[in-house]
Amino acid sequence: MFNNTALDVVIGLVFIFLLYSLLASIVQEIIATQLAFRSKVLEKAILRMLEDGKITTKYPLFDRIKGFWQMIFRVNRLKDKKFAANFYGHPLIKYLAEDNWYSKPGYLSSANFSKIIVDLLNGINTTGSSADMRTIQHSVNAATLKLIPVTTNSANPAEHALQEQAENPTAQCDINPNTKLFLQSLVAEAQGDLNKFKALLEDWFDETMQRASGWYKRYVQAILFCIGLTIAISFNVDTIRIAQKLTKDPKLREQMVQQAGIWLEKNQQMNEQLQQMKSSGLESTAGYRNLDSIYKVQVKRTDTLFHSAKTLVNTDITKVNNILGLGYPKGTPVGFTSFIGWLITALAISLGAPFWFDLLSKLMRVRGALKNTDDKTAAATTAVAPVTVTVNSTKPGEEAVG
Repeated sequence: MFNNTALDVVIGLVFIFLLYSLLASIVQEIIATQLAFRSKVLEKAILRMLEDGKITTKYPLFDRIKGFWQMIFRVNRLKDKKFAANFYGHPLIKYLAEDNWYSKPGYLSSANFSKIIVDLLNGINTTGSSADMRTIQHSVNAATLKLIPVTTNSANPAEHALQEQAENPTAQCDINPNTKLFLQSLVAEAQGDLNKFKALLEDWFDETMQRASGWYKRYVQAILFCIGLTIAISFNVDTIRIAQKLTKDPKLREQMVQQAGIWLEKNQQMNEQLQQMKSSGLESTAGYRNLDSIYKVQVKRTDTLFHSAKTLVNTDITKVNNILGLGYPKGTPVGFTSFIGWLITALAISLGAPFWFDLLSKLMRVRGALKNTDDKTAAATTAVAPVTVTVNSTKPGEEAVG
């Protein structure tokens, strides 16, 4: 009969981490949607490209804290940043955003990025001729932007910045020196070819978006850790105590393994969704239209996410909690060891549901293979072996064997 205590304990813990990671991921997605995380990270990337040197200080730790503050709260990062303000004031950007609250898009294609930059350097009447490249070269060298007039009293910070510029024309020439130097190198490399200049701008944007996706995932992981710690304390999900319970109680281990197997069978279709979650971040050209439509749907699906979280808590999580006796029943000691257990749980949750789903699937397959091997071995040892029987004949000198 199969009996691998260590493997069953690990399966039980992984299953718990998976359930709570799913809950944390749903909560994180609600927060990211409501606070427009993707649009804020995209804005940070645009600022790094167009206003390099104006968004950082000589204190890296302070910059990191400020970055998290700007992700959580609504901050006007375009103040005194004229190139970025013009960029976000472009009609193409304005109409990609949902409304004045979500005043900046969460996704942008590299083609749109290059078009906006060309419009800001050359004006909107681009013909594709060599004269356009001469105008762009002159604008870059003189650090001059083609302002887009704004007359509306909008709550959009970019439009307010543009209004201020329109009232103060002497402040219109302001391209960051580092950005100016880089644009000059692109103009020189394009050699008077507007299409090549656009392609170089698009390559620049795509490379920046690859880095911005890493920024987004780091923000998400930090948020998941905070949510995970909150969940661990709220439900008293102490990894150390759970591991001790599973180690000591064979019946409890068997129940947890059975629940994990049943859950996997019922939720096999979740694998594809979790893999999409794993690769989610900021994208540029690839799959832009699909991702942009997903973003627009996400803005309106908070109720669905709340329903998913409620269903998860009321079904699978409640069932597991009842089996393990989680919570704060009378007499449950809470001390330093409990805090360490909560911390381990939070760290595990921060790895994300896709990681735990994939690991649980592999562990269950390993357990199934070991169990089959164990059953075959047991069957072989209990099989009846052939027996040789010797019968003595009644005649002297003769022996019969049967």
